[in-house]
Amino acid sequence: MSDPSTNPVPIGEIVQGPSAFEQFLENNQKLIAVSAVAVALAIGGIMVYRTIQQDHAAEAGAALSAAKDIASLEKVKVDFADTPSSVTAGLTIADQLWSTGQQDEAIAALKEIIEKFPQHPACVVAQNTLGHRLMAQGKNVEAAVAFQAVLNRENERFLAPSAMIAIGDTYKKEGNLEKASELYKKVSAEFKDSPFANMAADRIKFLHFAAPTEIEPPPAPTPSTTPDQPTGAGLGTGTGNPLLDSLSSGSDEKKDAAPAPEPAPAPEQTTPPSQP
Repeated sequence: MSDPSTNPVPIGEIVQGPSAFEQFLENNQKLIAVSAVAVALAIGGIMVYRTIQQDHAAEAGAALSAAKDIASLEKVKVDFADTPSSVTAGLTIADQLWSTGQQDEAIAALKEIIEKFPQHPACVVAQNTLGHRLMAQGKNVEAAVAFQAVLNRENERFLAPSAMIAIGDTYKKEGNLEKASELYKKVSAEFKDSPFANMAADRIKFLHFAAPTEIEPPPAPTPSTTPDQPTGAGLGTGTGNPLLDSLSSGSDEKKDAAPAPEPAPAPEQTTPPSQP
């Protein structure tokens, strides 16, 4: 048997040649090249798409700024339906319709925004506006439902105190003062640092206040004229004031009733004595 110290046994072999990674690169050069080109094209396409999208959004904003009437705003909605300007145009259309007395059309425009763009940030604004429009029409129950939808949007809490006060107002209009008071107090407790807290406090203060009943003012007195008394420049005329007219009439009657002064007797004429 040979001595291991003089005849060592190799424990491994050193591979003489390219590594496995180099072999992979060599065997897949074409695939790697094609993949690199595809990635470059994808990145370039994304950049181009974003540039086009930004240009399209800028064009939509310019068109929205130039739109002044409902027809031009409708065109913005159609031509730039995939941009935020479309929703803004819809809100503006709803406002213009309401201001021109087309209330039902304005409400329909708001509902369209809510249905088509539920995730858009302006949707909560449309929902809140819808509640106020319905309340203005006296549809308090429907308005309360619209405001409750605002409260249900947890990510847009900036309108929550306003919606609570509005729901309280609908309860007040319906005569449920207890429910209205609960909501006003909730706003004061949960939103102490909000300006709506003061508004809610004022609502509570005047919750049971009843406005005085308005009455019709008495008719204005009409000037009285005496048929037998002529009117005109230099003659007595009615002043329109009953007190002054009665005093003036009484003074005239006293003047008429006073006896006329008797004429003074004529001096006696004497004839001088005749001279002889």
